[in-house]
Amino acid sequence: MSTMPGIVTHCYDPLYGPFGNICTLPDAQAQRVLDSIALSGRRLVRENYLRRRRTTEAWLLSERQRKMGAPVIEHPIYFFLGDMADDLDPSRLESIRFPLAALPADMLTFTFPDSMASLPLGLGLYDEHASDRRSYHGKVFTIEEIGHVIAEFGMPCGRRRTIPPVKYDRFIEVQLWDDRPLRRLSAPLSRDGIAPS
Repeated sequence: MSTMPGIVTHCYDPLYGPFGNICTLPDAQAQRVLDSIALSGRRLVRENYLRRRRTTEAWLLSERQRKMGAPVIEHPIYFFLGDMADDLDPSRLESIRFPLAALPADMLTFTFPDSMASLPLGLGLYDEHASDRRSYHGKVFTIEEIGHVIAEFGMPCGRRRTIPPVKYDRFIEVQLWDDRPLRRLSAPLSRDGIAPS
């Protein structure tokens, strides 16, 4: 039986800094950022990325409000559940880790896997991925609910390389709906990028 990790990781591009969300920007400005990332060659940015990102965030916000009420901020700050500071994403080489318990549980939601994969898988938008669909896709979870999902299905890290049917389940995404705790947690950071609890 898997247990929930006690840490979350925020990965970011040092050029843009931590805790940003492209959906807080107007379309033209957001597109300039995406074009810059694409031109750098460090990450593939699909033409429809911004539209898909905004659609996904509208879904996340709607589910957050339905399950837990209104958040403090309408565009979440994204984390990975667990220690994901592996530097494998060339577009987000910097990372900050926080104890999960240091973030307010009533301001957290989770998707398994990341929200932009979970939503289309859960809705069955692409027939070619029907065999990849799982019961946890297309759902937004509270911290208690994701604990039950992890207990039943385990953590995704490493599974996708050995079991093709779970190839999209690379990680569990955490959405933080309140930026106030970050002011306290992010300074000062220790030399290894771990924030104090």
